Amino acid sequence: MSWSDLGLPEAPEPSGNEAPAPRPRREPRPPKPPKPPKPPREAREGGDGGSRTPLILGVIAGVLLVAVVVTLGIALTRPSSDASPTTPPASDPATSAPTAQPTRSATSSPDEVGAPVALQLAGTGFTLVDANKKTAFTYQWRDKADGAVAALTKAFGTAPTQRVEAGDGSSYPDYTIYQWDGFLLYDMVDGTGGAQRATFTQPSYATFSRNEVGKIEMTAEHGVSIGSTVDAVRAARPDKEIPRGSAGSIRFVFDLARSKAGPPVEYSMVVDTDGSAVTAVLYYFAAGS
Repeated sequence: MSWSDLGLPEAPEPSGNEAPAPRPRREPRPPKPPKPPKPPREAREGGDGGSRTPLILGVIAGVLLVAVVVTLGIALTRPSSDASPTTPPASDPATSAPTAQPTRSATSSPDEVGAPVALQLAGTGFTLVDANKKTAFTYQWRDKADGAVAALTKAFGTAPTQRVEAGDGSSYPDYTIYQWDGFLLYDMVDGTGGAQRATFTQPSYATFSRNEVGKIEMTAEHGVSIGSTVDAVRAARPDKEIPRGSAGSIRFVFDLARSKAGPPVEYSMVVDTDGSAVTAVLYYFAAGS
């Protein structure tokens, strides 16, 4: 049956712009059942936030433990000034370790000899002594002169000039003279003039004309020094007084009987003056002068 059979006009053709027919209403979906809560996530090593707290606390505890151990070690090993001395326990010598020897102190011990400050002359030779009168070097008249020259050079602070004084060619030998300003050491040249050092009565001898040579004080016997008056020399009671020349100079001899060939070789002390004061002191073989 068509629209015309019903006496109605034909239905218009759809143009495509007609309003859509209403959709049928959907029925609401039933609600979903609630999901169970998830368990808390385990903290991962090295994670952020609160997961770092145990690691930091562990580090701090370790640092504090090391500090305590170091502090205790220092406290236990530091000597206490209030601690009373205790007797060390006896140890078995067979098993105990050897004790370390103490190191040598930088300061001089009482037994050590210091730098020489004086030269003392006597009948058998001369001696360099330190400020405490301890012997730094000793020379006897028959000794070789090498050691004496070296010791005197060091003590006086300068090397000597050197020359040879000729003997008489028959019984008196040549002498090598080591001369410092104020001190002379005569050393015989062995074999010259027929003299042999081993038997000659005067193998070496010395004289000084200043009370100080360098920084070394020169000292003789009987309290005589350079500049002492003739009256002071006479007061020391010499064995012999010998006028010399027209200028009024006088030579005094002490311990005349002491001169001998030895052993050991021993000399007298001879004092030369200009007639008023001492100008030189000699130690040599003076018997019969």
